[in-house]
Amino acid sequence: MVVKQQLVVVGNGMAGGRFVEELIARNGGEHFDIVVFGDEPYGNYNRILLSSVLAGSHETKDIFLNSIEWYQENGITLHLGVRVESIDRARKMVCTADGIQQRYDRLVFATGSKPFVPPIEGLTNAEGQFLSGAFVFRTLDDAFRLMKHAAESRKAVVIGGGLLGLEAARGLLNRGLEVHVVELMPHPMTMQLDASAGAVLQLRLENMGIRFHFGKSITTAIGNGKIDAVKFSDGSMEPCDMLVISAGIRPNVEIAKHAGLTVERAIVVGDDLACVNDPFIHAIGECAQHRGQTYGLVAPGSEQAKVLADRLSGANSQAVYSGSNTSTTLKVMGVDLVVMGDKEPTNDSDEVLTYADRRHGLYKKIILREGRVSGAILLGDCTSAPRLLRTFHKNQRVQGSPAELLFPPRKTSASWEEPSPAAPSTEASPYRARASRRPTPEEETSLKEVIAIIRPERWLKTKLKTEGLGITAFAHHRVVGRGRQRGLQFLARRGAASGTGFRFLPKRMVSWIVPEDQVDTLVQAIIETNRTGQIGDGKIFVLPLDGVTQIPADEPDVGTFETFETAEEIRG
Repeated sequence: MVVKQQLVVVGNGMAGGRFVEELIARNGGEHFDIVVFGDEPYGNYNRILLSSVLAGSHETKDIFLNSIEWYQENGITLHLGVRVESIDRARKMVCTADGIQQRYDRLVFATGSKPFVPPIEGLTNAEGQFLSGAFVFRTLDDAFRLMKHAAESRKAVVIGGGLLGLEAARGLLNRGLEVHVVELMPHPMTMQLDASAGAVLQLRLENMGIRFHFGKSITTAIGNGKIDAVKFSDGSMEPCDMLVISAGIRPNVEIAKHAGLTVERAIVVGDDLACVNDPFIHAIGECAQHRGQTYGLVAPGSEQAKVLADRLSGANSQAVYSGSNTSTTLKVMGVDLVVMGDKEPTNDSDEVLTYADRRHGLYKKIILREGRVSGAILLGDCTSAPRLLRTFHKNQRVQGSPAELLFPPRKTSASWEEPSPAAPSTEASPYRARASRRPTPEEETSLKEVIAIIRPERWLKTKLKTEGLGITAFAHHRVVGRGRQRGLQFLARRGAASGTGFRFLPKRMVSWIVPEDQVDTLVQAIIETNRTGQIGDGKIFVLPLDGVTQIPADEPDVGTFETFETAEEIRG
């Protein structure tokens, strides 16, 4: 007869619940007597859907992941509403607030995080209790309290423009309240979005009725026993009868710290997900720190749960966790959003392609590093997300134009027409616009790509000019061009024509993706900002770019390309 070991899980949230599921799926119940402690008096539930409960789009019963009966059927001892107070590592004992002492052979911390409450004068009374009408939003009980108070309120202030703060705002807006969101940073969701995406999201949310206060913090809560108003850091005030604090989270690590485990921002674990100074104790989810990284997302916690279940069940005792490529797919107040990896380029050689349509609430961005996707943002239109996520997670090299990852190619007719070159200009830097293939009648598209190769010192002026026209979809990276051609980088289809005596100079290549009816406006803006008055300073072409040979900017011997007899040279 096999003697089972005692496995204790502290925390019954999404990471802890997922770990127990994965362990049971691997027949872990044959090796362990499993005991779970949870602070809340409920079975584990999907915390992501709390805002939907608040908004009224989900009932409470819809968000539970495992019923109490499921635990019983799988022989799991579940202690609900029982808080673990301490760990005695010498005795391998878990001690609770109500006197339970539970021995363990293996212990798993899945304690998650708690809300961060910024210092606000007047927020709490002498006993440390919030003013009536002030809340945090993290648990199901928090949602119940918010719903009850919202029924008697008219105006709410939400601290925090992150995901949970915006979702709390949506829930209160749905319940008929006037909602103000206060965010110290200059745009919403700064952890996930760059400034341009934040501006697009802000406009969409404002159109729904949210009122934002950026660059401010709340210094004082005003009220006699209940919240009546808040005072901002600039001295201004906003009356309200609800205050919701969603200013970030902090890992729940106090018990681990008092037990002598190595704790930095969170509980430090190795690739085996064991604590670095105790091999019998493990940590997963938001309370774990792996290779200096803590994750506030569901997916990494699930990946950690699978690895730990593999190891402890014996299904794969050599399984290791090497980190997560962070990506998340969600809705922000009903707006589709997919984010992955970096939100900004980090190297000079990174390529960036962006598309923004504020009027329709759309934003797309992709960052390429050495030909691979290092980050992306899709806001409002996420139809290209499956392919983009697959490329990102598999670390695949991007084949073809990166624009196709943001705008998947449509079906096209068998033939298409090449537009004729526009009239030459003696005053503009060279640019070319790629003509879209003629669409099928069923799939009509009007997007064009306009490419400009300009002098580096004129890039910022060009950018500001086009953004002022509402044209914000652009990609840019460094290239080289022959001095005589003022930066024309692309050579003809048949091969590279090197010529003799040409000087190669650093340039900036910029491309915009715009609707067809904006091409002329964009062209004129490029001409105006790059005009020099020099005779022969470039020509304007409207040409298809497919199949055109490109001179790499980092080519070590760019001046000695082989000359092909069939090469066609485009000169400025």
